[in-house]
Amino acid sequence: MTTTPLPLRRHTRMQTTALDEAEEVAGRVMSAHRLRATRPREFGSRVHAVAIGTSTLLSALYEGEAEVTGRVPMDYYTAVLALSGGMDVATDLGRHRIAAGRACVISPGERLCLRFAPRTAQVAAKLPRAVVDQAFSRVGTEPPHGLTFDLRVPDDSPWPGVLRLAASTVDRFDSGVLPPGAGAELERMLVTTLLLAQPHDHAAALTRCGGARGHRAAGAVAERIAADPVAPLRPEELAAAAGVSLRTLQEGFRSRFATSLTRYQREQRLVRAHRMLSGSPNDTTVADIALACGFVHLGRFAQDYRARYGITPSTTLHSARRITQTERPRTTRG
Repeated sequence: MTTTPLPLRRHTRMQTTALDEAEEVAGRVMSAHRLRATRPREFGSRVHAVAIGTSTLLSALYEGEAEVTGRVPMDYYTAVLALSGGMDVATDLGRHRIAAGRACVISPGERLCLRFAPRTAQVAAKLPRAVVDQAFSRVGTEPPHGLTFDLRVPDDSPWPGVLRLAASTVDRFDSGVLPPGAGAELERMLVTTLLLAQPHDHAAALTRCGGARGHRAAGAVAERIAADPVAPLRPEELAAAAGVSLRTLQEGFRSRFATSLTRYQREQRLVRAHRMLSGSPNDTTVADIALACGFVHLGRFAQDYRARYGITPSTTLHSARRITQTERPRTTRG
């Protein structure tokens, strides 16, 4: 077996010509798979791997032509860069040929088959779902559900260079041991670049809706409005209290609640009005309740109320009073 230099050389997990050993060790590093060699006598494999944060950075070499087939769907993301040789990648999203110097991204849940040309060397990162979700929350909104990357990588994408940088950074430490926090920073840099540079089905959410700050601010402001929807707070005041610009807050409301800030305030006032109409004393009028809930224009209040609840405010009020009178205990004459 030749000794072609590979990244992460101080972190050897395996060097073998035995197919069963290569299948077992590589399966522990990544996930369970079936390994086949076209010419078993020509087969040889090396794997180096190191933890960066909660992810795994690895390099691998197959001396002879080999095929890897996943036994179960993956539960993690894999970013792969071919250093030499080449590979055919087949997943649920299609097939793609990766030549030396090219890359691909494989998403969780995809059935996978990799066919390696002789003397294929690669560097890759195994990224848990939680790591990608948390990174998405830092630069976007709430964690996505089932984010799926495109298999193909644009020619000008910067993340393969970051993958190379992560591997070369690890190799620069003579001891082979990363300082505390260094691995986590490499992981964060790689995942963030991947999210921003690689096409995926949630990419638009990263460039609209005020991002994570707007999403969080909208939640905090919504709680404040729900607690006291009548308070005469202007949108500018609410944004300032949340520590964001008015535009960021407005975009956060559109992202999180699919409505505007002012409409959300009006909806919460309608909720309070409905609650009061459903349990008001006999001497209370619709106008009294509307004004108490911040509605000055009574005609507009009645229109909005009917659009939300399907009946008029007065119908709600009279129905509640009839129910109260029916449930009131009768007195008997002794």
